[in-house]
Formats: sequence, structure tokens, C-alpha cells
Amino acid sequence: MSGSSRSHTILTLFMNVLFFVAVLITARVVIEFFGALAMTTAGGAIVSVTDSLIIPTGVAGVRTPYGGVFDVEAAITVGVVLVLEWALSIARARG
Repeated sequence: MSGSSRSHTILTLFMNVLFFVAVLITARVVIEFFGALAMTTAGGAIVSVTDSLIIPTGVAGVRTPYGGVFDVEAAITVGVVLVLEWALSIARARG
């Protein structure tokens, strides 16, 4: 395996991890949006696992009519993670 191929593989794996993180945080946004989902065991587990992944921006969440909160910080984090993943895909394609 050449150095270029190895770095390409490592970059691809890192991009896959970023995508998985974005999916987990998106699931958190949906779970918190509907308050009843956050009260379930699985919902609580996803929220607690993703707590450390959220970028603290200081933007307050917005109450929803479904008894939950739209987590603005989590939505911003998803956007940042996906932009980073996109930028890495460009670097991988050019490298």
C-alpha cells in the first residue's frame, strides 16, 4: 500500500466518522424536538452520548409545541461537521 493510498484510506475513514457523528447529532435534534422521545431510554442515551459532541455556541434552544426543544447548538454542530466533511472530500479528490 503506497503512502498516497494509505492517506486516502485514512482520510476516507475520518470522513465516515464525521458523517456518523452528523447522523447521531441529527437524531439528537429530532429526539429533543419531540419531548416525549427524550424521555425514553434510547432517546436519553443518544442525548447523553452526543452531549460531548455539541459545539457550545451560547445560542439558546427554542421551545416546540411538541413538549421539546429545538437544539440550535446541535443544528449548528451538524452544519459545521458536514461542511468539514465536504471540505475533506474536496481535499481527497484533489490529492
